[in-house]
Amino acid sequence: MAIVQTIKYNSNNRYFAGFLQSIIDESKIEGGVEFRDGTIRLVLDQDDREALERFSELSNRYLPQSIFLSDIETNIEDIEVKKSRFKSEPYNISLCPKCLEMISTPSSPYYLDDKIECHHYSNDEAFKYSDNSLFSPHYTEGSIVLLCDSKEVDNLFILTQREKEILFSIEKPTIKATIKDEELKELTGKKYIYLKAPFDIRSTLVAINAKDSDISYLFFKDNSDLKVITIQDNISIIRAYRVAKELKSLHQDRVINRFLNILDEANFAKAVGAYISTKGISFLIDDSKEVKRVIEFREFDLEDTLEQMRANPTREKLLENFANSFRDSYERLIESKSRDIFETLAIILDIPNPSFESLSDKSLEFRGNGGLKIDMNFDENFDYASMIGSVMSFKLAGAEDFFIAYSIFEALGDMTISVLNQLKKKFDIKESIMMGDIFSNSVFYSRILSKYQIHNPYFSKEIALDE
Repeated sequence: MAIVQTIKYNSNNRYFAGFLQSIIDESKIEGGVEFRDGTIRLVLDQDDREALERFSELSNRYLPQSIFLSDIETNIEDIEVKKSRFKSEPYNISLCPKCLEMISTPSSPYYLDDKIECHHYSNDEAFKYSDNSLFSPHYTEGSIVLLCDSKEVDNLFILTQREKEILFSIEKPTIKATIKDEELKELTGKKYIYLKAPFDIRSTLVAINAKDSDISYLFFKDNSDLKVITIQDNISIIRAYRVAKELKSLHQDRVINRFLNILDEANFAKAVGAYISTKGISFLIDDSKEVKRVIEFREFDLEDTLEQMRANPTREKLLENFANSFRDSYERLIESKSRDIFETLAIILDIPNPSFESLSDKSLEFRGNGGLKIDMNFDENFDYASMIGSVMSFKLAGAEDFFIAYSIFEALGDMTISVLNQLKKKFDIKESIMMGDIFSNSVFYSRILSKYQIHNPYFSKEIALDE
C-alpha cells in the first residue's frame, strides 16, 4: 500500500517538487515524485514506518512554503511504489530552511558563509545572483522594510496567517503590511508599508547581524523583483522579474501580449480583458477572430482638465470654492502641471507625498462598507474633469479624506465591472481576464471579487498582472 499525495501547483517551476525529491532521498524512504501539467504526484511506501516518520520529520523541518502551492489531496492506494530521480533547474529563490539553519547556527561549518549554495531542491547547479541593495536603519521616502527578526513580526505588523506564510515562503515576495508598532509608524509616517523577509545570501547575513545587535528591521529600496497581494483565496503577482512565468512574444502591443499569455494560461477560447494600471486603463477583447483594445482611456493631462473645468460655469465655481477653502492644495495643483491622475487626487485630498501609493494607503484606513458616488463617466474619452469635480465636492462637503480615497477605488472597481459586463454582452463572451498594477490596492481588488464573483473573473496564477 502507498500514500499518494496529489498537489496542485500553480506554476511550471520545478523547485518545489525538487525539495520533495531531496527529502525522499535523505529520509531513505521508498518513494517517488513526478510533476506534470501543474500537478505534483508524491507516492510513498506506507509500510516502512520508520522511514515514513523520518520523511514526516524532515518535511516539517525543511520543506518550505510556496506562493504557488494550492490544494493537496491525500489517499491510500494499492499501487507499486517506484523510485524517482527528479531533477530541478536552478532558480532565483531564497535560501531554503536547511540553508538558513546552516548559515545562522554558530556551530555550523557554514556559519555566516557568504559562499553557501543551495542544492536542496534536487538541483545540480546553484543559481548565481548578485544583489546590490543598501540596507539602513534610517527611513527615506519610498523605502520598504527588511524584517531581520522573524520572531518580532507580530509585534511590528498586523498580518493574517496566510500573509505570514506568503512572506516567509521560499519565493520571499514583497507584500504590503499594516504597521502595528508605534515607533515604526512614527519613524516612517505611515500606517502601511511594503515588507520583505531576507531574500538572498546578502540580505540574510545583514539580517543576522542586525538581529544580533537587537535590530528587528532595516530599510532598503525595493527593486520590484516580486510584488504579491493576497485577497480572499487569491494570490496575485503584481509585478516580477523572477519566478513568475515569462511572457511569450505573441503580440507587439505589450498589453495585448500579456492578455494573450494569460488567455493561454486560462485555456479560454475567447475573453474580454481589463487592464487597470497606473500606466493607463484599457479594455480588450479576443473573440477568436481578432484581438484588440476596444476601449482605451486617454492620457491624463492636468492642465487640460483644469481648462475644461474653467470652461464650465458650474465647475468653474467649484474650482473657486475649492481654491478659497483649500488654498495650499489648489496652489500645488496649479504648480504641478505634469501630475498623473492619482497624484492629482492625492493633492486634492492633501495627502503627503502624493502618488498612487499614498492614495492607495489612505483608502485602506476606511474600515466600513459602502462609499461615496465618485463620477466615472466616459463616452469616447474618460471624463477626468467630472471625476476630479466630484472628489472636490466631497472634500468641500467635509467628507473624510480616507473615505473619499476608499470611494475612488470602489468606484473604479464598479466602473470596471460595468464596462466588462457591457463588452461581454456586446461580443457574446463569457470569460473575463484581469490585469494591471492597480490590483495592488486591496479595496479595488476586493470590490471586483465581491461584486463580480458570479462571473468568475480570471486572475493569472503565475504571470504578473503588470510589467
